[in-house]
Amino acid sequence: MLTARGFSLESEGAVKPTGFYKLSLEYIGLIKRLGGKYRDSKERPVYCCIQDRNNPDLYWAVPTSDILHRTPEQLDRIKGYCALPDRDIRSCYYHLGHTNRPAIFKISNVLPISEKYIDGEYTSQGTHLILRDRTLIAEIERKLARILFDESRHPDKYEQHITSVYKFLVDEKKKTT
Repeated sequence: MLTARGFSLESEGAVKPTGFYKLSLEYIGLIKRLGGKYRDSKERPVYCCIQDRNNPDLYWAVPTSDILHRTPEQLDRIKGYCALPDRDIRSCYYHLGHTNRPAIFKISNVLPISEKYIDGEYTSQGTHLILRDRTLIAEIERKLARILFDESRHPDKYEQHITSVYKFLVDEKKKTT
């Protein structure tokens, strides 16, 4: 089962809690090779908010996007999902928040990832971008937990094929240990 919990790693070079990172092109290729889709070829940040409960070398990364790059129609559609009743899983697809600018957290596009596939820290004005708003962090984690539960009941439901990528990363780790 896909599970997650908040994480805190202290060693140098390790993924930092609530940090933003860039995905490697190798990882994006891996998603595609496993039958998934990842449509973002730009170096947009992913928010690594959760360490996997069963595999501490894996993290759950939520892609983000700048609200200002969305058309009014796109933003209305996203706000429509966010406004759905909490019991509707579609209410967890996105979250509107603020990083160093107004942002869209694409929670239903979550990706399992290992440090191997992180291309580096995402920086803003020369500093690693870290999310510090505890209320925002808690809401993203709540929605993420629902998406992961939904995925555990319906493997590869989401276009990026979460379960296939997760299993590949677990198998890859077993081969290297």
